[in-house]
Amino acid sequence: MRRGRLGIRQSLFFVLLAIVISMTSLFLLLAGFTVNRQVSRTSLAEMLRSRNTFQAMEQQRQDLLLRQTALLSELPSLKALMTTNHQPTIMDAGKTFWQTSGSDIFALMRTDGTLLAVYSNGRSVAVNDCALALARSRDTPYRTTLMVISGRLFEVATEPISFAAGEQRRVLGYISTGYELNDQMASMVGRSPAGQVVFATHERVIASTLDASQRRKLIPAITAGMPGREFARALKLGDETYMASSVLLQGATGTTPSIYLVLLQSDKEKTALLRELNGGILGIGVLLLLIGGVVAFALAGTVTRPLDALLQSTRQMERGEVIAPVPATGLQELRELSEAFEKMHAEVLSSQAKLVEGERQATIGRLASSISHDLRHYLSPIYANAEFLASSALSSEERTELLNEITEASRGMTELLDAILTFSKTGIAVQLAPDSVTAAVQRALAMIQPHPDARGVVIKTGGFVELVGRIDGKGLQRAVYNLLLNACQAARRSPSPAAISILLQQETDLNGNAVAAIRIRDNGEGVREEIALRLFEPFVSAGKESGIGLGLALVKRIVEAHGGSAGMRRVENDAAGWQTEFFLLIPSDPSMPAAVESEASLRVTP
Repeated sequence: MRRGRLGIRQSLFFVLLAIVISMTSLFLLLAGFTVNRQVSRTSLAEMLRSRNTFQAMEQQRQDLLLRQTALLSELPSLKALMTTNHQPTIMDAGKTFWQTSGSDIFALMRTDGTLLAVYSNGRSVAVNDCALALARSRDTPYRTTLMVISGRLFEVATEPISFAAGEQRRVLGYISTGYELNDQMASMVGRSPAGQVVFATHERVIASTLDASQRRKLIPAITAGMPGREFARALKLGDETYMASSVLLQGATGTTPSIYLVLLQSDKEKTALLRELNGGILGIGVLLLLIGGVVAFALAGTVTRPLDALLQSTRQMERGEVIAPVPATGLQELRELSEAFEKMHAEVLSSQAKLVEGERQATIGRLASSISHDLRHYLSPIYANAEFLASSALSSEERTELLNEITEASRGMTELLDAILTFSKTGIAVQLAPDSVTAAVQRALAMIQPHPDARGVVIKTGGFVELVGRIDGKGLQRAVYNLLLNACQAARRSPSPAAISILLQQETDLNGNAVAAIRIRDNGEGVREEIALRLFEPFVSAGKESGIGLGLALVKRIVEAHGGSAGMRRVENDAAGWQTEFFLLIPSDPSMPAAVESEASLRVTP
């Protein structure tokens, strides 16, 4: 598993927790939406009930007012008073009838609408305003009329005062009685759940249950843009919101504007109720989340605990360790998986044993074949030259030449056996200490020059400067020597004059660390593509006449023991064309200056 990635238990836990959170959130949203909608419906229903209450009460008041006015118009004493047609008399005597009626406004008129007497409770009313309004009321008998007189709203009924009946009927005048729709009347309507009640026109509020501060805030919002029909809308004032619903009580006439009943309900109580409900719902949601989290954690543990044990055993098997038995616990599927893993592990162990044995036999076979071939290569000149030495006809120079060939073959056999002995070790033992990388390279150059494969090969070097690192001088010397020897052997097979170059310089690797780069190039035929990727593996040879393919494998082991790397690439040279380059990257001391560049300008192929 990569670092930073969630494990199966964490992933499953978070998935289950996400499901719980999603379901709980959905429940909370649905509950909140349902409660809000129900509260809104309840508020609208309360306003509707308040409006219906007012309309029912208003109908009763209208019926009472019409009957009262009709009874007063039939009083003989009132008819007798009207026959005098004398205004001062009517003005004095009419007060008694007003007090008897108990109405808020009482008026007597001639048949032409001239106002003879008018009485009202509370603030006085202007006679001229009263005369115009009552004259209009006279034209609508047998029903009530709303009228605004001197800033006060009255509901008035007007009946004729007549003498006799039928064809002999003669109208003596008119009587008008009415009740004021004032703050007291608004308070009676406001006792319902609606909250606040306002009687208003387009221009002003006539009566309401609002206090002084509420009037200043709400009146402009209520009267602004009031339509000519019933409406319902929200009014936002500061932090408080009101739901307003209006009823058109009477349309506009010549002397009276349209009159509305406006019902207001504040959202304070609804907001407080919703806050309490949301708090309760949120508490339930938190409880559900806690319960869901515990259940998700327990379920995740139940499912993933056997998987963790299985994963641990798999990692132990990957590292080649002895695995612990996987407990067959948990769900049925997990128990079956554990049993299948145990069987698989047994089969893997059996297969590994067979594979190791087969690989060992194959390795021994390849090694024996290579050793047999190479030993024959070296023993053939020894055997032949030994026979020649037995001849007495040889001169001393010929004997010396034959002895040199026998010595050279013996040295080749010794090098072969040393390589086999070194590679047979399980690891390369190096003693790292501060030492000169440059000195190790120079010693390798000195060793390669007398070698027979280096005869006739031109070796070019750049200007070396001192590079220091923690190295094993002898081990690094041997690795460079092997690369130089391979380069010389490859260059000798080139159709052009054999030449190699070696460059030592300080570079920076992909991780930004300073390294001593040792780059050796030859102008040989190059490495075939089919073995280029396996060139540093044991028993892989690039077509040399002798050798068992262990030289580059040893180079790789030595360099990796230094914490470095080895490799090969193809580079392009302006003068020599494509060349093969083997390189070693050894960690070095970054305080040392880099070596100068080589004499040739090179371009690396992409």
